[in-house]
Amino acid sequence: MVKSMVEERRQFVRAKRILSVRHRLHQRKGKQMHEFWYLSTTEDMSLNGLLFTSAMPYQRGDIIEIEIVMSGVLDIFRGYGKVVRVTKKESGAFFKVAVQYVDIKGKPKTNESFPRRKSFGLKKAVKRK
Repeated sequence: MVKSMVEERRQFVRAKRILSVRHRLHQRKGKQMHEFWYLSTTEDMSLNGLLFTSAMPYQRGDIIEIEIVMSGVLDIFRGYGKVVRVTKKESGAFFKVAVQYVDIKGKPKTNESFPRRKSFGLKKAVKRK
């Protein structure tokens, strides 16, 4: 038996990747919001968007600020995304949030989102030698 081809709606292939994602509500129904940052993990990603798990119940159409980081140091993505789908997970405590990227930020000159650790005088010890 031959199965008919199902039309794929996605423009880009999704890759199953689990990375840290920080997110916060930026805009809801045209009103600027600057809420606290939430930390979560991605489920999959593409060049056009991502799917992640969130305790925050976003609404379809919300604009959220997103920062995806690998190992706490390598910026994968910084920018904004539009929430295109929100579904409640089977456990009922979390939501799966599908986001389409709408604006990508350049890498900041200083990494104000992730403060640097103090050196605790290591530079002084090296200079003494």
